[in-house]
Amino acid sequence: MGLVSSSMYQIDYNPKMLQSHHSRSAFATTLTPSRLTSKPSPRAMSMNLSPLSTGIPGILNSVPNAIYLGAGFTLLAGYHIRLFQLEKQSKEAVTWRTVQANTRALWSQHVRETEGWLYAVQTLRNAITANTFLATTVLSLLTVIGGRMWDILRKSSNDQLLMAQFAAVSACMLSSAYHFLQSARVMTHAGFMFPVATGTKVDRLMVKSQNAQWLGLRWLYVSLAMIAWTVGGEKLFFGSSLALVRFLFSVDRAPANIED
Repeated sequence: MGLVSSSMYQIDYNPKMLQSHHSRSAFATTLTPSRLTSKPSPRAMSMNLSPLSTGIPGILNSVPNAIYLGAGFTLLAGYHIRLFQLEKQSKEAVTWRTVQANTRALWSQHVRETEGWLYAVQTLRNAITANTFLATTVLSLLTVIGGRMWDILRKSSNDQLLMAQFAAVSACMLSSAYHFLQSARVMTHAGFMFPVATGTKVDRLMVKSQNAQWLGLRWLYVSLAMIAWTVGGEKLFFGSSLALVRFLFSVDRAPANIED
């Protein structure tokens, strides 16, 4: 009686039943994490907020970087296109560049009428020295930036973006140095033409030298935005473009009390 027959506890081995049992347990195991993750905690729900609910920083972070980049270039290009159109359409438009160009033309006329050759040579020498100094400074800065960028490029994996940024900085700074040198070259030529030229040839040369110097300064200003793009990315480039347009708007205005 105390002995129990083993046939009462005999377990039938059925491979199909075991396979179905394992499949059900595996299916339950795979469903368990999804069920857990489908109910996030209140902390996770508070962190998963829309950009509008996080204020201005959230809105700025939600905007793609390409939009910041395009908006910055559009600001800089649109401002200068509008400035050139204003000067071209209206001859009476008074800007800093037109005022300086007219002043140099009047100065050249005064030198011819008074035959103040010594005064003209001294003034041209000072202007040529200033332009050559600016050109040398810009090229020196570009050399330093180029050396630094080369070190970064050797260690970085995002070569294409850095190359585009460095190309933009180099183009602006080389254009700046070129126009400074052009201004010095034209003024040197004007110095030789003063005693022998007739008419308003020297006047036109002085206006051309002023325009070249203006372009040299303008490309130097624009290069600051390109440097900001390289250092801080697209958002800093957009912010610097806004600040630069505001600065240029104040610079391009005619000097106050110019008639005095």
